[in-house]
Amino acid sequence: MALNQIGLNSISASSLTNDSLIWPGIERLQLACLGMILLDMETISPVEDHLFTPRETARAVRMGPRRRRGFTAARVALKRLARQLNLAEEDRPDQAIETLGPDGARPCLGESGIYCSVSHCARLVAAVAHRYPIGVDLEMVSEKPIRTRHLFMSPRERDLISLSGLGPERAATRAWTIKEAAAKALGLHLFQAIREVEVVRLGEEEGVMRYQEKTYPARHAEGNGHVITLITFDDV
Repeated sequence: MALNQIGLNSISASSLTNDSLIWPGIERLQLACLGMILLDMETISPVEDHLFTPRETARAVRMGPRRRRGFTAARVALKRLARQLNLAEEDRPDQAIETLGPDGARPCLGESGIYCSVSHCARLVAAVAHRYPIGVDLEMVSEKPIRTRHLFMSPRERDLISLSGLGPERAATRAWTIKEAAAKALGLHLFQAIREVEVVRLGEEEGVMRYQEKTYPARHAEGNGHVITLITFDDV
């Protein structure tokens, strides 16, 4: 089954579905990168034998059902993104579009060399691409980040939660997604990003982070009880 034969709800830089109307700020994220795919995992049912490359299959068979579901959805999103950006020939089958980088963990878009990032939660999956290092994180707004804020935010960062005016859960969720997205874009382990990436402002549609004495915007969109955060490093 070719990917474009699967019924998918997607958001791309060139065409928005009606679903995008409940994602305020999504257009700003799209304009900041080459392409974006946002899918509801409940609407996709790919046939893995016709989706996975041999390397993807080798990794998937080692996963339990929950991890495999997210892994599969991420492959769908990345392959669709590769097609959206014309990085794969129209007649190339999905199982010939590689989405695992050389390290077997980081995502890629075939052999294009275009930077990409992918994130998923229980229901949604997002994939983005750019000419420069890019990171995306997608999280449900919940009380978990506020409960665990001491584990990933410094005292100074925690002070930003009350200053943001967003409410504790929405602010802390944004802070967490900034650290996650920055880790992906910079190629850091998450514990490194927690230490080395500083959140310096939290906002509704844009925050600010600092890394190695430089500041960068963190763009947010929130909809359906979820936050998507996008970070690009054009000069890293």
